[in-house]
Amino acid sequence: MISKRFYTALSLGFMVFFSVPYFLRADSSNYTAEVLTKGAGARPLAMGGAFAGAANDATAAYWNPAGLAMIDDVEITTMHAAQQDLQSYDFVNVAFNTQSAGSYALSYLRLGVDNISITNASSPTVLGTTSYSDQAGFISGGWKLDNMFALGGTIKLLKTDTYGASAFGFGSDLGLLFKPAKEFSIGIIGRDITGGSYVTWQNTPSNPTQVLQPSLTVGLSYTQELGKRLMTNKTPVPISTLSVNFDADTLYAGEALNNYHFGVEYWYRQFVAIRGGFETKGFQFDNDSFTPSVGVGVWAYLFEIDYAFVSNSIGGIHYISLITRL
Repeated sequence: MISKRFYTALSLGFMVFFSVPYFLRADSSNYTAEVLTKGAGARPLAMGGAFAGAANDATAAYWNPAGLAMIDDVEITTMHAAQQDLQSYDFVNVAFNTQSAGSYALSYLRLGVDNISITNASSPTVLGTTSYSDQAGFISGGWKLDNMFALGGTIKLLKTDTYGASAFGFGSDLGLLFKPAKEFSIGIIGRDITGGSYVTWQNTPSNPTQVLQPSLTVGLSYTQELGKRLMTNKTPVPISTLSVNFDADTLYAGEALNNYHFGVEYWYRQFVAIRGGFETKGFQFDNDSFTPSVGVGVWAYLFEIDYAFVSNSIGGIHYISLITRL
């Protein structure tokens, strides 16, 4: 017999599918909160950001909060990235499973440019320095509805600081994870589903309110064990696993152009991983629309160290992250 939880999850899925396209007809075309577009964790970024259906670690707070229900105990994730000394990007979060009342995570993201010189129009003399920062804080939760369904949500608090002005805002995401088989999962996340994330400026001539429009991402993930399992510390461990992920989202719906992500991950004895993938806007493969990525990971005892390189038209970004599992 199909449980009531199944119908609850199915109804929420339909709400996301049908409400988000409605919101996408909003008049606002302003884009803000760039920090929300960068991703989280070197592991997902090495796979082209294809992680909505595969989200199973603490970074699920960003990619699909329903995936938080998959973590076992406590995970702490940190990540740092720098782009040719132009800007830095940092992510840190802690996620934990209560075993009886779901899983929860607190996350912080910062995108910034520091030591910006201040001059005036009449002279190149440096009068001082300032900084620009785009920040976000997440409060997330994920809950298993039954053996196949998980539901998650995130409340986002946004803050931007620039020379002489600042902005504050909020938003929310809703995610669903459906796992009809051990090897296959489907993820759906509606971002900024309350009609958009609103950011209001202060200390500017007009103090505008900008809206980050809603978007919908659908992700597929398939994982296959290769070879027989071997006993390691009295635990059966696969010789290797291969995961293939694909995401499609409406991030560029305002331009009648969707965004696609593809990624693969190969683990050898759950110790070392090799990853690769790409992101493309509307399956266009020119320098401005196609973003390939590669990465590696090593897992030892309680720690996983991941590295990713994401290429772009101005040279690329190096990401490194550390996941601690307690």
